[in-house]
Parts: sequence; structure tokens; C-alpha cells
Amino acid sequence: MTKIKRYCQWCDDEFYVYKSQIRNNGGKFCSKSCRMSYRNKIDNPAWQSEVRLKISVNHADVSGKNNPMYGKKGSLAPSYIDGRSFISGDVWRRIALANKPKRCEVCGKEEEGTRLHIHHKDKNRNNNNLNNLQVVCARCHNNILHPRRRDSLGRFIEGVV
Repeated sequence: MTKIKRYCQWCDDEFYVYKSQIRNNGGKFCSKSCRMSYRNKIDNPAWQSEVRLKISVNHADVSGKNNPMYGKKGSLAPSYIDGRSFISGDVWRRIALANKPKRCEVCGKEEEGTRLHIHHKDKNRNNNNLNNLQVVCARCHNNILHPRRRDSLGRFIEGVV
């Protein structure tokens, strides 16, 4: 693929770009710093009051209560998925470690120098019942999740879990 000679819109330096970059509305600047300098300059057309007013007027029909997503929360929101809890995994990790011994339930390794993982026994990440959470070290967690192992010749062997 051949490149086409262009001149930077900010510093007028010569540079080369592929045709596809020009087709995709690119190839105007020789570097990111020139692009950002141009974008942030004071006389950038996008910062003119007439242009900003035009953008504001064109978006007035979808702002505030006119927005089709206005007030849609929880099960009304299109991205709602089966009532998942939005508590992060690290919070469940702390809860599990506060209520269970701080050692791997498979090999007995303690948390010195290694971070213990929390494994969902039934593989359902939504089921955060303490009976479903298992404290495991990284190696045992990997063995639980990926039971197939390789022998010294690189062949797959069945893992023991």
C-alpha cells in the first residue's frame, strides 16, 4: 500500500498517510500533539458562540425530559440484566474473607505474599451466598476453572480437582 503526501493543518510539516486514513476523515495532522493543539486553539470553529448555539438547538429535542431514557432506571432501562447486584467483586472478597479463614480451602496455603481469590462454587456470579463462596489461592483457582493440564511433552492430561 502506498502512502500519500499531506501537510499538517497545524504546523505545515510534510507527512505521509494511507488513503484509508483520508477516507475516514483522518490524515490532517502529523502528530497527536498537533491535533490536540489545533483542537484546543482559541479560534477553533467549534468554540464559536454561533456553532455552540446551533449544536444546543439541534439537541434540545432530546435533552432533559425529552430524552427517551429520561427516568428509566432499574428494570425499565434497556441495559438492565436480570437484577444483578452492582456490588463489585472486591467487596464480596472482603465479605468472604471476613467470615471465612484466610487460607486456601483446597491446599491450605495462607495469604502471605499471595492474594487469595474468591470462587463461586456453582459458577453463578450473582449467587454471593457465603455457602457458595470458596476462598482459594490463585493456583487452585486456576485448576478449578481450567482443569485440563499439559504433561512434560505438552500433551493435554486430565486435571484432578
